[in-house]
Amino acid sequence: MKMKLTAALAILVCASMFSVSASAQDNTRNWDYGNVIATSAVHLEPGALNAYVNDLSGLWRVFLDQQIKDGNVVSYRILQNSYPRDGEPDLILITEHPNWAAFDLSTEYLENLTKKLQGSLDKARDATIDRGKLRRLGGQSVYQEIKFKK
Repeated sequence: MKMKLTAALAILVCASMFSVSASAQDNTRNWDYGNVIATSAVHLEPGALNAYVNDLSGLWRVFLDQQIKDGNVVSYRILQNSYPRDGEPDLILITEHPNWAAFDLSTEYLENLTKKLQGSLDKARDATIDRGKLRRLGGQSVYQEIKFKK
């Protein structure tokens, strides 16, 4: 009896292995890569929400609006963590790029855009230092969207 049960179990295991491997061999790709999405976690100093969002509404917004005009950014948005637990960010900044090339822009392009919008790299550095008093940056992540083909 024990031998029959062991044999039946072995047959069942083998049969299930063949059915899984047959479906795992489907190599058709019914999807395409989509946009590249970058996120930055922001931890705000107490009481700094309005000041920081106002700061973002200035240069960050203008910087990204220009990149939209240049075709390097599709969209951007800010998510507020309504109930952050210890260690979680208060805000998530999101930028969406049409592809990896638009995400990974040259230093020359970014420096020229900075000079155009802020006047000089020194002014940009000073603004970054001032912004640092309002927040601490957390982790950054980059994702690539996967879209199903129709």
